[in-house]
Amino acid sequence: MTEQENEILKIVIHGRGGQGAVTASQIIVEAAFLSENFADVTAFPSFGAERRGAPIQAYAKLSKNKKIWDRSSIEEPDILIVFDASVLDQQIVASLKPDGIFIVNSNKDPQYFKKIYNLSDRTKIIVADINKLAIENNLLIDGNPIVNTPILGLLAKAIPDLSLENLKKIIKNRMNEELSEINNKLIEEGYKLAKTL
Repeated sequence: MTEQENEILKIVIHGRGGQGAVTASQIIVEAAFLSENFADVTAFPSFGAERRGAPIQAYAKLSKNKKIWDRSSIEEPDILIVFDASVLDQQIVASLKPDGIFIVNSNKDPQYFKKIYNLSDRTKIIVADINKLAIENNLLIDGNPIVNTPILGLLAKAIPDLSLENLKKIIKNRMNEELSEINNKLIEEGYKLAKTL
């Protein structure tokens, strides 16, 4: 992706209600702003049925050099982040730009997603089993793994401009000491576990 082609970096998060997609989109834009590598940033959700477990989307737009006026939903993202692979279908994956970045929480290998969704050779695929990571570290709500912060480690691998350090600073500001410590540890673990194709 050249900078000229992507003056505004468009990110779509797909997950389920209660997984923290909206919070993740806010953390992304705050970390991007903190990096001082972006002129403007914005995050916003898209709700269907507003209930726990229902499919949900959240959006983030990061502009390198101009003000973001467009607050519409993103049709062709540069980056697709998937909290729960069960929400995926061919239409969602096909919306990603051919030279985009596909990030998914899964115990499968990147090659699996490339094959099953016929992804372009130009698509960067980053996968890690964030559910397992959250469960092993007791990062749960009502028995369900919390993946919204640990998966940001995969995003930091894809966009060095965001940096692990900036993501961790934002989380430290948003959470109490104990929670921020666990979440920041898991961002680092996610970063290390990321399998890339």
